[in-house]
Amino acid sequence: MKKAIGVILILIGVLLAIILKMGPAKETKFLFTYGDWPLIIGALAILIPGLIIYNKNR
Repeated sequence: MKKAIGVILILIGVLLAIILKMGPAKETKFLFTYGDWPLIIGALAILIPGLIIYNKNR
């Protein structure tokens, strides 16, 4: 179960990074209200624990 949670967190973090790479579109404009840094910090805050959980339970 923990491995699945790790995979889900990794996918969410990667999707946020992809949205950041593509830049603000009409659908994702609300994510860029405060600039790029909150999105970068949010992606890292989700991605790093996901990687740790996945690697511990591999």
